[in-house]
Amino acid sequence: MKQIILWSLLIVPWLSLFFLKMDTVRRYMPVALFMTVIHTLAYQAAHHYGWWNETGSSLFGWDKIIPVPWVYGAYLVIVIWVFHFTYEKFWIYLIVNILLDGGFMYIVYPIWQRLGMVSSKSSLPTIAVVAMMVGFSLIIYLFQLWQDGGFKRSSAKRVDD
Repeated sequence: MKQIILWSLLIVPWLSLFFLKMDTVRRYMPVALFMTVIHTLAYQAAHHYGWWNETGSSLFGWDKIIPVPWVYGAYLVIVIWVFHFTYEKFWIYLIVNILLDGGFMYIVYPIWQRLGMVSSKSSLPTIAVVAMMVGFSLIIYLFQLWQDGGFKRSSAKRVDD
C-alpha cells in the first residue's frame, strides 16, 4: 500500500499538468524547480542537524534523505498549480500557502506517520516547520517576481534592437 501511495505521489501530479496550458507550465516551471532545490537543501539540513528523518518515504533505496515522490513529484507540481491560481494576488497566495502548509503538517503528515511513510521523530515543533515552509513560499514568490521582471526587460531590449 505504501509503495502505491509513493508512486502515486510521484506520477499523478505530473499527469495533472495536462490540464494546464503549456505556456503556464513553462512560465512556472522555473519557480517550481527553484523550490525543489530549496526543499532538497532543507532536507539535507534536516538530516544533518537531526530535525527530522524521512527514510520511510524512500522509493528507490538511494533516496533515504530526500523523499523523491514528494519533493520531485507532488510538491513540485503543487507549486505550479498554486502559482497558476494565485500569482499576482499576493495575499491570496500567502493565505493559500499558509492553509496548504498548515494542512499538510497538521493533517496529512500525521496520517503519513501512522502509515510509516515519514518519521514520527522531529526535534522541531510543527509550527516551526510550517513557518519554514511559508518562508520558502515567500522566497519563491520573490523569485517569480524577479523572473517576470527579467523576462520583461529581455523582451523590451529585443524591441529596441
